[in-house]
Amino acid sequence: MAARPPCRLVAVDGNGTLLRGDGGVSDDTCSVLMRVEAQGIPVVLATGRPFEKAKATLERAGLRHYVLTENGARAIRIADGQAVWETWLEGAEVAKTLRQLKEAMPSVFFAQLTAAEGLIEEKHPWLEDEEQRQAAEKIFRRKVPDVVQDVEKGCKCAKTYVHLPEALDFGEAMKQVKAVVGEAWEVREIKQLLPKMRNCCEVQSSRVNKADGLRNLCQVAGIPLENVWAFGDDANDVRMLSEVGWGVRMANHLPALAGIGHDTTEHTNEEDGVAKYLEKHLLKSSSET
Repeated sequence: MAARPPCRLVAVDGNGTLLRGDGGVSDDTCSVLMRVEAQGIPVVLATGRPFEKAKATLERAGLRHYVLTENGARAIRIADGQAVWETWLEGAEVAKTLRQLKEAMPSVFFAQLTAAEGLIEEKHPWLEDEEQRQAAEKIFRRKVPDVVQDVEKGCKCAKTYVHLPEALDFGEAMKQVKAVVGEAWEVREIKQLLPKMRNCCEVQSSRVNKADGLRNLCQVAGIPLENVWAFGDDANDVRMLSEVGWGVRMANHLPALAGIGHDTTEHTNEEDGVAKYLEKHLLKSSSET
């Protein structure tokens, strides 16, 4: 195995990586992250969530510098919530793809992340369940009759959540979604955005990704990408783990990450895998020098 480069920034995915299955961050992990940042090394959460949804995790983990949101659509300075770098898709491009999905799969429902606010269809099933509705309204703040029509008016878009409540085999349904949207779009199942989620996937242009978001954040922060250590567990972490100086896949990583990056944690997200790796290979080595 190659030698680990000096670490000047740690980028860590959320679900399945930093977060446990219940969405929490342990006291031990919080302690380790605080010690890392005390050495002047920013710890950056690289998440698919919007900033508002990520705030609770940032506060719990004590992260103080930057966060990558919407799978890399923007890098936000935590102190004031201001974007230091961002990239969005034009609404017309997104609307075209969503129309194709609606034509091929008429029972589909959409919820859309945008630069200004989230959009959700008025008749979306998530709004029928009280627990889901309360959680959804914090992310998708504006209810509209037709997400596609609203997006087409000129929204700056990140990703779309595609919900297929009637799908009996969601694996096959996702294959159909992928076939419709084509290779220029990433499709990934989502289970933890809202309570009791099922039959939902995100559709996002491959031009918006964590790797490019992290690269641009590093330029703003003046940190070489080769001095970044990144942790992930899922398909949307492939490029990030491949392109940084030291990519680490979780012990519980999904098949899409097999062989990706430079190393693997010894422990899963449920066992504080990120914290134990940083303790062993960053904090301990720093104290010995």
